[in-house]
Amino acid sequence: MADRVYEKIKDIVGEKNISDNFFELINNTLDAFPYDLDLNKEKLPYVVVKPKDEKEVSEILKFANNENIPVYPRGSGTSLTGSARAPEKGIILDTGRMNFIEIDTDYGYFECGPGATVDSVDIALGKQGFFLPVYPGSRIVATMGGMMAGNTSGHIIDASIGKPADYVLGLTVVLPTGKILETGSKALRKPAGTDLTKFFVGNDGLTGIVTRIRMRLVPAKQRAFGIVYFKDPESIGKGVVRMYREKAPAPLFMEFMDKATTTIGFEHAGLPVPPGCSIFFASLGSTEREASDNSQKLLDVMRKENPIRAEEIKDLDEWMKIWTAREAIIASLMQKHDGQFSGPEIVTTLPNLVGCIKELENYGEKDPIFKNLPLYLLGHIGALTFHPTLIVPKDWDDEKKRRLVQAEFEIECEMNLRFGTCGGEWSQFGKRTKFFKKRYGNNAYDLIRQIKKVFDPNNILNRGILEGL
Repeated sequence: MADRVYEKIKDIVGEKNISDNFFELINNTLDAFPYDLDLNKEKLPYVVVKPKDEKEVSEILKFANNENIPVYPRGSGTSLTGSARAPEKGIILDTGRMNFIEIDTDYGYFECGPGATVDSVDIALGKQGFFLPVYPGSRIVATMGGMMAGNTSGHIIDASIGKPADYVLGLTVVLPTGKILETGSKALRKPAGTDLTKFFVGNDGLTGIVTRIRMRLVPAKQRAFGIVYFKDPESIGKGVVRMYREKAPAPLFMEFMDKATTTIGFEHAGLPVPPGCSIFFASLGSTEREASDNSQKLLDVMRKENPIRAEEIKDLDEWMKIWTAREAIIASLMQKHDGQFSGPEIVTTLPNLVGCIKELENYGEKDPIFKNLPLYLLGHIGALTFHPTLIVPKDWDDEKKRRLVQAEFEIECEMNLRFGTCGGEWSQFGKRTKFFKKRYGNNAYDLIRQIKKVFDPNNILNRGILEGL
């Protein structure tokens, strides 16, 4: 079978765009989880293929349907729900060659391929005075196709500018059967009523492979930056609650790190030792004055909770060091402890925010397997999201690491169920299938299965992800 798959797909994409090299197969099945892959070649994919456009994707999927071979699209593999690891032997469809970026200022939109990185699109837009409303922590390597599948905005506060789906005007999609579909509009007004775009943005990669993304151009805004230090995380939580209740302008970013995390991040960024835990943000405005005024409004709100220090950051170099401390914090923590990262996504509600922080300060006591592991608390607190982060020793065996990851997903499930929330950054299936069933019920899960079957009657695309790996 492996030889037949290779030869058939080679005829579609050309020999230089397909590989069955052992190391290539491994590299395209890795993800962020701390345990290793099963290197038994019988469990690895048949091939890794890199199509150039929707026509080649279509032919690959038609072949896969005829042979009943699962296909797993892959961008950069930064998913944290297990979906970047192909659970069954099949075809890895690498989107890396579909990395074009086309900006059309006359029409007021841009189009890009699913393999274009978030960072490259943002840079290209910035050169023409626009802004990409997508900003995951992994933006340097994360792909636009992955952002569409998850509908994730990363650091960005949903309450400030919304989700990527709010800006998508239309898509070109290859259905799992190989049929090619165009959705949406080339106008700046999105369709009313039924719009098939909604079936593919935030689809967990279950209903089709996006090959072209059309998004509205968003004019870049001015930004002003601020940071506040508090003695304890609970006071930060109270400040965020005040921000919403007093109708202060929600910033673009609003990040939180406890004192230990801030200290390590600042040390690696070459900043002075912080006086306490930190919350820092980027406010928006049409002018520098408006952005600064919005920043001051947030600082005034935070000052009501008696911080150690609250200040606007005028020096852009200083802000970039602070932001770098946050963006690189996971790498900094792993380097400090010579370990591996693991952490869930816990989302709370405004009334429960302070209580959630208190609970997460004792996260290490929630399961015996966490005992004595370094624990750090950080998150996108403006979006009420936390990542309690454990650093796992490299010398733990894979079975123990798997037990730890499973414990974290169980705790995430229990807490998000209790708060009535759900993950806002990572996709809903893979390791979260159990949570989805509990959160929304078996009727909802059955409906998702039926929807997938309409688009994918042979369960070719991402087989095993919906079922929970």
